[in-house]
Amino acid sequence: MLISRYAHGPQDHPGLFSRHGAVLFLRNAVASSFCFGVDMALIWLLVSQIGVDKYVAVTLGFLSANALNYVIARAWVFRESDRGLFTGYVYFLGNALVGLGIILAGFALLTGPLDTHYLLARVIVSLCSGTIVFILNATLNFHEV
Repeated sequence: MLISRYAHGPQDHPGLFSRHGAVLFLRNAVASSFCFGVDMALIWLLVSQIGVDKYVAVTLGFLSANALNYVIARAWVFRESDRGLFTGYVYFLGNALVGLGIILAGFALLTGPLDTHYLLARVIVSLCSGTIVFILNATLNFHEV
């Protein structure tokens, strides 16, 4: 288990809008962008090449990329966390499911009544969802801000 330099208590956390929070956000953006690329490639493959329903493809792409994102997040983004690997993944997955709910709701709105292309819709909803999930992980899961 890693010992966090902020392990003394919540009052010792530098906060979301601190330099530490900004570094975590930037690292998370890099890791998430890579995983998002994997997600988008998988969605494109499933829908355009295999013929899978777009909602099923979005869900499968998200869950696959999320597992990869957790590995990167533990190793690089939230490396100071004292949260255990299994417990951290359970929280990470729970936060991801909140993100998935946001993604699917926004995706349905954009591809349905607003008739947006499915890949563009996925990009748009990811910006909102990714920020919310980062905040949940940084504060509630890994306790780093």
